[in-house]
Amino acid sequence: MYLHTRLLLGILGVTLFALLVSVLVPLGSLRQDVSRETDASMQLASLLLDIEASIRGSEDAGEARAAAARELRRAEHLRHVSLALLDEQGAAIATTPNDTPAGGWLARLFLPYGTERTLAYPLSYRGAALGALRVRSNPLSEFEELEDRVSSDIALLAVAIVAMAISIYWMVRRGLRPVGEINGALTRLADGNLETRLPHFRLKDLDEICDRFNHCAAALQESAATRRELMRRVIDVEEEERTRLARELHDELGQSLTAIKVDAAYIAREAAGKAPMIQSCAQGIERLCGEVMELTRGMLARLRPHGLETVGLRASLQELVSGWQARVAERFSCTLVVNGPVELLGADLNITLYRLVQECLTNAVRHSSASAVALEVVVDPGPSAAPPRVWLRVRESGVTDTAGVMSPHGMGLLGMRERVEARGGQLSVRLQPGTGLLLEAWMPIEAWRPEHVDG
Repeated sequence: MYLHTRLLLGILGVTLFALLVSVLVPLGSLRQDVSRETDASMQLASLLLDIEASIRGSEDAGEARAAAARELRRAEHLRHVSLALLDEQGAAIATTPNDTPAGGWLARLFLPYGTERTLAYPLSYRGAALGALRVRSNPLSEFEELEDRVSSDIALLAVAIVAMAISIYWMVRRGLRPVGEINGALTRLADGNLETRLPHFRLKDLDEICDRFNHCAAALQESAATRRELMRRVIDVEEEERTRLARELHDELGQSLTAIKVDAAYIAREAAGKAPMIQSCAQGIERLCGEVMELTRGMLARLRPHGLETVGLRASLQELVSGWQARVAERFSCTLVVNGPVELLGADLNITLYRLVQECLTNAVRHSSASAVALEVVVDPGPSAAPPRVWLRVRESGVTDTAGVMSPHGMGLLGMRERVEARGGQLSVRLQPGTGLLLEAWMPIEAWRPEHVDG
């Protein structure tokens, strides 16, 4: 069944039920109304017969008039009419009990002026006139009963409308509940949770949407996994190329520079006192070789941090931060805190963390106006049900211009994000009011051996 069909059938059913109740309840009182009208007619006819019988049974005209008056006075209240016994001058001798209603809003709205009707016929006793019997209609009593009925009908109609509105609201809310689930799934998917899936619904059109959503989510998840794997391979190839280039610089260029420096030193010694110009040139070549060798050592350190394989991540990061602090001490202070068993991390995470810290410091020097940079590396084993993670937090205090640092298209931030996502993690950069810029990155620890933590 489709959603619109279900809603239409539900609304139709509720409407028919409300209409049925609104019709059956007034019909239930129809018998009572007919009975009341019949009783009122029979009561009036019985009173007239009683008056006629009392007059016939009297001995004289005075007793007949008195008997007719007694019958009127002891009569019960008549519906919609009133009877009065009039003498020859038209004065009322006796009347039936009559509580004349004032008439409500319905009477004022529909009852025109002068709608009362009066009927009189003479009474006689053996040819002698007794007066007249006047019958006067009382439409206000009818309107009074109608007002009571209209009030109850309006109350019933209001209850039916409220019940129908509540039923329709419940049906629509229940019918559109899957729409809320779809909206929530789309929100989670937009937040990067590509494992989000929708359950199957009993409504055909929503179930088709569910199948398409799940197919798109699976395709996105597969594409993201493929992209991460390709990026990981690119990063691994990049690190291998860095290692190869560092090795060639060290083996080829380093040896050549060393030989040139030794030869220059020999030439300077041989030319001492004999050829001052040659000695000066040789000493210049020797100094230049030293500067190139120092520059090469810096390039080798950036291309391949050999300390990661020898002294570990903690010492390598501390050495990197100390080196930057020595160069930029006049601009900002730089601190590093490492918490947790970082020695249990694999080589891939070690090099990734090192590159991230390296890029953060480079960006801080090039673009940031911070007064202090605090770096924190935390290894979080997490609960037993969740995979362990390693966190990198970089806080830059006193940042005033974030255009260059937080640009999503910056090559530095883009490269960092690619490295983190290639390891299955996430990176975020935000400006915290009062504290400065905060960069957070986390990556799952795939090869984790918790038994080594306690040891």
